[in-house]
Order: sequence, then C-alpha cells, then structure tokens
Amino acid sequence: GTNEVSLEVSSFPAINLEQRLSYLIQYPHGCIEQTTSSVFPQLYLGSFTELSGSRKIEIEANVKEAINRMKKFQTANGGFGYWPGDVVESDWGTNYATHFLIEAEKKGYALPFGLKNKLINYLKTQARNWQPNKSSRVYRNQSHEIIQAYRLYILALANKGELGAMNRMKENKTLTLNAKWRL
Repeated sequence: GTNEVSLEVSSFPAINLEQRLSYLIQYPHGCIEQTTSSVFPQLYLGSFTELSGSRKIEIEANVKEAINRMKKFQTANGGFGYWPGDVVESDWGTNYATHFLIEAEKKGYALPFGLKNKLINYLKTQARNWQPNKSSRVYRNQSHEIIQAYRLYILALANKGELGAMNRMKENKTLTLNAKWRL
C-alpha cells in the first residue's frame, strides 16, 4: 500500500516544474527586475503544484527576503532604482516590483513600514505628470506608453486608481494597441 504510480499523457513536452523552480530560487543576479522575477512566480506555485512543507517554508523565506531586499532599491523619490543604491528610478523596474509587492501583500506578506506608501506616491506623481512621447522612434514611444499603462494598472490594483491620468491616456488618438489593452 505504499507504492504510487502516475502516468501523464500529453501532446506538450513536460514542463519540468521542479527544475524551473530551482532555477528561479537560485537566480544568479540582483537587479530589481531579476530580484522580482525570482520571487513573483513563487507566490503562485502552490496553485499549480502540491508543495512539501519544507518547500513552502523555503518559498516563504525567499519572498520575505526579496521584500526586505527591495528596500535597498528605493530612491529618495520613492521609486526603485535598477540596482541597490541607485539614485535614478527605473520606470519599468518600479512598476514590476510594485506589482509584485501588491500581490505579495494580498497573499499575506507584510511590507516594510513606509515602503508601499512611498511607492504609491511616486507612481501617482509619475502617472499625473506623464505626457505622450512625440519621439519619432516607434519602439521608444510604444515602451513609454506601455510603462504608463502598466503604472495605471498597478495603481488600480492598489485601489489608488488615477482616473484623470487614465482618461487622458485613453483620449490619446495614437495610443498603441498594446497600451490600450493594458489600460
């Protein structure tokens, strides 16, 4: 009665979740994007696979460590720099890491005092001051719009939506399809 067998038949190759999980946990770099990428999926692993008690403890420790590490990225303005100690904010990195922090908080993780408020205030300021980029370089303009749309999405997730900024962006006649969908 102690033997167990499972058979999986699929037209897709196996995803090898355990190997991918190990890679995420041991991700070798430390910028804000990589720090976030290593722990964001770990918030949801229990939804996709059964985790052992020791794996749950390990994931919880990883998430808590990343949350505490993120304090080192925060600039005086409240956003996140690309590397710890940077004085200039990374728009994409700030959005991505804030998204993770909001989701982690919803999952019951405590955030360091003041971290979220400073981030939300920074994002609100950026959202309110955003102007369409009139750059002739298409990629730069699309990236600029997607960053703003993602910023507005994150503020809405945090119940701090910026309706004025959303409406101004929506009224932009040249808004890319990707930005429209995110908005």
